[in-house]
Amino acid sequence: MSIDQSPKASEEGVSRPGRLRGGALGAVGAAVLAMAFMGPATSVAFNTPPAAAKIGYALPLGIFLAMVACLIMASTIGSFSSKLPSAGFAYTFNTNAFNKGTGFVSGWLLVIAYGAVGPMLFAAMGGFGSQFLLSQFHWHVKWWIFSALILAIVWVIGRLGVSRSAKTSLIFLTLEIGVLLSLFATIVAKGGAQGNSLASFDAQHSLTGVSGLGFGMLWGILMFVGFESAGTLGEETRNPKKNISRALFIAVILVGFVYVLSGYATSIGFGFDHVKALSADPSPLTTLSNHFWGADVAWLITLTVLNSQFANVLSGSNAAIRIVFSLGREGIFHRKLGTTDRRDNAANAQTSYIIFAALVTFILGTWIGPLGAYNFLGSILGLGIIVLYIMMNIGLIVYFRNH
Repeated sequence: MSIDQSPKASEEGVSRPGRLRGGALGAVGAAVLAMAFMGPATSVAFNTPPAAAKIGYALPLGIFLAMVACLIMASTIGSFSSKLPSAGFAYTFNTNAFNKGTGFVSGWLLVIAYGAVGPMLFAAMGGFGSQFLLSQFHWHVKWWIFSALILAIVWVIGRLGVSRSAKTSLIFLTLEIGVLLSLFATIVAKGGAQGNSLASFDAQHSLTGVSGLGFGMLWGILMFVGFESAGTLGEETRNPKKNISRALFIAVILVGFVYVLSGYATSIGFGFDHVKALSADPSPLTTLSNHFWGADVAWLITLTVLNSQFANVLSGSNAAIRIVFSLGREGIFHRKLGTTDRRDNAANAQTSYIIFAALVTFILGTWIGPLGAYNFLGSILGLGIIVLYIMMNIGLIVYFRNH
């Protein structure tokens, strides 16, 4: 289950219109791209405060329940992929489960949701990168310059193929998870603010009861958004009928462990008596780092979030490109978008997506600011993916009943 599983010299390695490079990834490679898409450090940094606003000290319990829900979703996508491995993902699944009309709607939901990924993160990285350079080095660099640089880098890596994207994502994913685990281990080792306690897994500590658990679980599910993207790699993964399912479960379980630990470390780090301060804290990771590591390394948290966003946008763009490619191949988009180059890469779809992402990034970022664009597009992504989750769960029942 290596990251790079290059195909042997066979029919699979021959370039032809509408066919991606089969066998380019193993289960681990597909899982790495899915985990990178989840953006662990970014998710923890931005989803923790709103989740804690109503669930309070029971934060890790809500995240654990979200992980269980995502494991069920992983089972759904894995079951579909065992029968219909395709870059079209939910479009292909729902077309076969229901009809072409439902598939068409699913395809456009995917385009809208995954289409938001690139601009959302290119804008965010521009904003955060500009702030980081100003605070650390007093360099005044416009946000759009930083965004343009990241756009160019993502385009170049994408041109080198999906296995190169997986290897690059693995490096950045390892770095961000390493920093997160180190911080959380320090908090737990020092006993947090009031000592280690499993009380944070007690539903009675939800600030608003059962509704608080549900609210925290919802934000927890949003932290997992991106794991499902392994389903877009069905045509490029070796033995996809088994390995896509494996990749999905690997992604949810490994990153889920990090998320649950983050909830626990955050709860005990702030302490039961200061849980309301957590929900009002715009940067809880920085607050925890300052308290348990010292203010001298605050820059490391900002750098880790930027690192996370880069891995996120690289893997997220890969998924979006495969949706564009699949819809081009089906004739919903221009058919040239559904063709591949001599390396069996979806080159036209990739270039078109990067141009689209650049336009949305610079227009929306100029209009409402790079961080405003991040929040707006993030809402579109989350809403679209949750609707698709529901459609695929219903679709799986229909598909297996009919077939």
